[in-house]
Amino acid sequence: MLDNKEKESSSSTIRQLITEKKIVEPEAGREQFFLDKRINSFALAKRILDISENKEESLRSFMWVVSISYYSMFFAATALLAHFGHKIKEEKSIHKLTYHALVYYFLINENKLQKYFLKEYKDMYNNAEELLQFSEQKVESLVHNFDWEREKRRRFTYEMGEVAEVNKARTSLQRAEEFLTEVRKIIQR
Repeated sequence: MLDNKEKESSSSTIRQLITEKKIVEPEAGREQFFLDKRINSFALAKRILDISENKEESLRSFMWVVSISYYSMFFAATALLAHFGHKIKEEKSIHKLTYHALVYYFLINENKLQKYFLKEYKDMYNNAEELLQFSEQKVESLVHNFDWEREKRRRFTYEMGEVAEVNKARTSLQRAEEFLTEVRKIIQR
């Protein structure tokens, strides 16, 4: 999923932010603040999907389902970074930087999510090599889905001719739900 070039780009970007002191300790309450925002965003995305699919309603806002589903993932990722003591102190390109931080802290440098999945699924496998491969694939899948939804949100929000359809909205909501579920499990552990 993530090639070495992409991993190196994330690593370089985050190391530069660390050097520039733009990765800092989060303030107290940041994790919970963004956990609350992800819950509200996800609930709103589900409600908009329900309204948009309702034949008796004239409102069709699948683009907003995609956008808000992504934001629920973004807020969850921000809470996850805060949970592990990281805050990006940069507003420009914050969404892409958050993606790079997920790759750097949870795939390349500290492997925190990989360690979590090793613990989570150790009873499922006897072979440690299979388990390690499974955990890496799971983390890569979550990070990849985050980036995919970030890009989809950008396209549907800012590019003319890009129209969100019901199946794309459902996919976004499903990916957000999976991402949020895994983040919640990690933070609660």
